[in-house]
Amino acid sequence: MAGPYKPKRSSSWWFRLVVPERHRAAVGKREIKETLGTTDINTALVKHAAKMAEVRAMFASLEQQDASAVDDRADKIVAMGFEALARSNARFHSEVDGFDVGRGLDNVNYFMLRMIGFRARIDWGRDYAAQAQREELGEVDVDLLPMTQPVATDAFSTFAHRDAVTESIAVFENNVAYQGAAFRELARAHLAARDWQAMAFEAQIVAQAAGTPLKPKGRLFEAVAERILRRLVDHRFGHWPANADTMIEPMMTAMATYLPMQGDVEPAVPRRTLTDAMAAWKKRKRIDPELPNKTADEWQGAVDRFRDLTGTEDMTAITRRMVKTFLADVAQLPSRPKRAIEELPLREQIAAAHAGNLPTLSPPTVGKHLAAIRSLLAVAVDEEWIAANPAAGLSVEGSKHTGTERDHFSDEDLRRIYTAPLMTDPDACSDTLFWILLLAPFHGSRPGEHCKLRPREVVNNDDEWVMRFRSDRKRRGASDTPELRPRRQKTEQSVRDVPIHWIVIEAGFLDWVALQIERGEQWVFPDLVADKYGDRYKYLSREINDAIRALGIQDPDKSFYSTRHNFKREGRRRRVSEHDLDQMAGHASLNVGRKYGQGSPIDALKESIDRLEFRSVPWDAVVACAHKRLLLRAEQPRVTTTR
Repeated sequence: MAGPYKPKRSSSWWFRLVVPERHRAAVGKREIKETLGTTDINTALVKHAAKMAEVRAMFASLEQQDASAVDDRADKIVAMGFEALARSNARFHSEVDGFDVGRGLDNVNYFMLRMIGFRARIDWGRDYAAQAQREELGEVDVDLLPMTQPVATDAFSTFAHRDAVTESIAVFENNVAYQGAAFRELARAHLAARDWQAMAFEAQIVAQAAGTPLKPKGRLFEAVAERILRRLVDHRFGHWPANADTMIEPMMTAMATYLPMQGDVEPAVPRRTLTDAMAAWKKRKRIDPELPNKTADEWQGAVDRFRDLTGTEDMTAITRRMVKTFLADVAQLPSRPKRAIEELPLREQIAAAHAGNLPTLSPPTVGKHLAAIRSLLAVAVDEEWIAANPAAGLSVEGSKHTGTERDHFSDEDLRRIYTAPLMTDPDACSDTLFWILLLAPFHGSRPGEHCKLRPREVVNNDDEWVMRFRSDRKRRGASDTPELRPRRQKTEQSVRDVPIHWIVIEAGFLDWVALQIERGEQWVFPDLVADKYGDRYKYLSREINDAIRALGIQDPDKSFYSTRHNFKREGRRRRVSEHDLDQMAGHASLNVGRKYGQGSPIDALKESIDRLEFRSVPWDAVVACAHKRLLLRAEQPRVTTTR
């Protein structure tokens, strides 16, 4: 709109402006539309002008940020591309004593300078083209000569300029002391004229070497072309080819590695990709391809992002620098973005995250991407598809789990949770939420472990009632629902027997389990719905943490998982041995001697666990609430839940 407008159902004037398509992801909407808060047209005009200035400033800032993102990407492409080409050239000359990457980089720059000079003169007209062919090829191919004399344009606006360049090439390129000087002047002229199309061939070569296919148009292409020209102009040679003619064939061979010509015959041995390694990894892990698998899906997501951000998943093209650049890019992706941003290409998601100052992926998440790529490359090494793992030894700072990422609940936090209606009013929440909240702090179990407990796994063992946390050995068919997928525990130590605390028994937990057996339920908490991986805790986790936040516990380091920390702290306060605490929590003991004898006996564990009391909580009210719940539920008929 050119000025304020008034909707049919409003007495106030409004501002409205369509957001350019390139900024919609960052702004989060297609149109900026808001009231100016006035019915007076003169006031509305002033406010409209101020709002327009504000929006234009925002667009200008976004343009600047977009340009910065393009510049950063172009810098990475050119740096990676030149290094890859230099290494390829060094490998080509590996038999030459002392030939290293530095000399390979000299050769790359020299070859590009010569190609620019040759290609420019081919386009200047028949006379210039014939001279260029005589110098580079030793003869003139009339079929390659232009049919008409072109008009002088672009970087070389006059024929006098072209004559001077041709003369300089003839003079300087035959003198070792001045070789390359004339070609460098050609590069400077293209740079000064911003003649990026003159660099289309080199830009595509460099980008392909960096694993990022590039079309010869657009802002990224122009940024890459500009940086290549600046490199050619500024490069200082440590060595110069003694015989220029011998450099053309090896350089073309090296470049052909990254930019295959059309019609090339496929190699006898197919190139292996990360997708191939993924298939081999699944086979080794015996992952059923017909069943969803969380780790496999996370690994596949990392492969997809690697391919999108680097432009390749070819094993032979992956370098250590490429993996590092990939990790740096992944760290800039937005965390849990809105759908409009999530559906954008990854590079645009990164730009949107920068523009909107959005939260980005955490170091542990980036670390998972590295773990996936490193694992798959390790498989490729084992399969002898590649000689070495370029991701080996890399790490992501801050990604390693230290066991202290979650804080414990304070005494006041526990009192607030366990005196809330959640735990004292039988109608305040579901039975499942109530019992899970009651079980967690006393037993140190992972909250999800209780969710996949079967009624027949609450048993009497040596006169003590225990919960038996187990995995399922039986493999089920692909047609099984998530509810029937084999259960897996997190670690070997997670498979264990844990005595039930006396307060939980007094509350009637055994009666609750008996009720589920009587009703023929296969789970202690049958109302839970599993996700596609069979995880029965995922949705309940959100509900519990939302309830905790509603009680005023807002510390981001505290969640329901914090009860595991409280279990350990309370055990130490009550002088329970670390060995017993580890065994009940399912933690691996760091003491070799403690591993002998298969742990403490159940009666000893029972004595230890019953000492936990959490002094800030009046448990009598919670126990009374549990009894009321049991009376109410025993009177109700069984409700069939859709799983």
